[in-house]
Amino acid sequence: LTRGLGEATFPDLRPWLIETLMSEDGSSVERSGAAQGLTEVLMASGAGLVENVMHEEILPLRSHPKASTREGVLWVLTFLPSSLGQAFTPLIDSSLPALLGGLSDESEQVRDVAMRAGRVMIRSHGKAHVDKILPSLEEGLIDEDYRIRVASLTLLGDLLSLIGGTKVVKGDGDTQEDVRQAERAQAQIALALGSDTRKRVLSSLYMARSDTAAVVRQSAVQVWKTVVSVTPRTLREILDVLVGQIVTALASGHPEQTQVAGRCLGDIVHKLGDAVLPEIIPVLRDALYRGDEHTRRGVCVGLIEVIGCASKEQIIKFLDILVKAVQDALCDEDEGVRQMAASCFQSLYTVVGNRALDEVVPVLLVAMESSEGDQVARHRALNGLTGILSIRSKELLPYLVPRLLSKPMTKNHADALGSIASVTGGTIHLHFHSIISTLMSELSSFSGQDLDEEEEKREEAIRECARVVCGSVEEIGVNFLISEVAS
Repeated sequence: LTRGLGEATFPDLRPWLIETLMSEDGSSVERSGAAQGLTEVLMASGAGLVENVMHEEILPLRSHPKASTREGVLWVLTFLPSSLGQAFTPLIDSSLPALLGGLSDESEQVRDVAMRAGRVMIRSHGKAHVDKILPSLEEGLIDEDYRIRVASLTLLGDLLSLIGGTKVVKGDGDTQEDVRQAERAQAQIALALGSDTRKRVLSSLYMARSDTAAVVRQSAVQVWKTVVSVTPRTLREILDVLVGQIVTALASGHPEQTQVAGRCLGDIVHKLGDAVLPEIIPVLRDALYRGDEHTRRGVCVGLIEVIGCASKEQIIKFLDILVKAVQDALCDEDEGVRQMAASCFQSLYTVVGNRALDEVVPVLLVAMESSEGDQVARHRALNGLTGILSIRSKELLPYLVPRLLSKPMTKNHADALGSIASVTGGTIHLHFHSIISTLMSELSSFSGQDLDEEEEKREEAIRECARVVCGSVEEIGVNFLISEVAS
């Protein structure tokens, strides 16, 4: 009727349909019917009017306070894409925000309609306009709302299945037919998306398998099995992109993203082991040099996962590169990074024992005792030593204290001993018999002497060291201190 007689013949029809669409008095079925009727009326009136009505009257209602109105908008997006066909293309960009907003709506009914609308759009326009739809789904995979992540995975699975000419796997997906299906799908997806986009999408999908929400992980595994037949082989193919995404997530400063990235990194190490460790560790170490404090803290989370998921044999095999990365983190200028690095070292020590100390401590001692005037290197080395001492003081102090007490005590050694005492207040009293006597002997040697500038600096450093040592003692060590001073 509208096409034959013109919309002017029914001036109240479109306003009535839109009003019904927004009404909270009617049922969901009535809003669905109004949306379908409005779609037919708009199509009969021409594509130009469709765009105008959508942009001016329908899409602005996507943020309406009434859930019924938001649902009505999504019902229109459920019917319009397939009805308009390619004429809907100009509306895709403006419709996607309404869909994504609906997927995280507080109303379950709105979320259900949004999912239905999203699936319709993918079926009708997914292949032809994957470049428009895919970026929004990728963003949804890392959204803070887990419901958007689940919905984005579901829609991504639909899109990849459409492109690959297959169906989303249900259950384990381990049958021969499922494997052959995934092989065919992967070939089609690579052809349609191109190598770079395929790697990026699969990397995002694999990270979602380590999500903090169980329902997201489950959905990600199903989609992954739909398009990937041999996981280790695919991981090796996308490894460079995947590791880049992991480092970016580790550097985000967002606790949940950092946790997901760490889990994912550990999972890769568990699956690939020897094949991946030589590639991952240098990337993480490079991020320690180039990244900000959030990046460096995230890298430490990654290192902890790597150490925790690798076998003892793998850790021993690649101990050299692991130790260098942990050592760099221990020497960091940021206290938060050093604390995380201390946890890394603890994980390493748990696996290889005193060998961790043997690999790290001598290098730090050489840097700390450097006589070339590099104060920055000495300070970083001291940071590393105090970080280790904060968790392994009983093992390290017997090795370290005699080195620092060698006579004559240098200013660097005095500064180092003071810093060490400040983090080992609960155990340093066990070495007071040598520390207190050496400090008192050194201080007495300055009495009555005409000191030059260097000796004055050394004396002040030793006095400050003595103050810090005495001030850092915990209650358990007070009697040891009094006994040594009195004797």
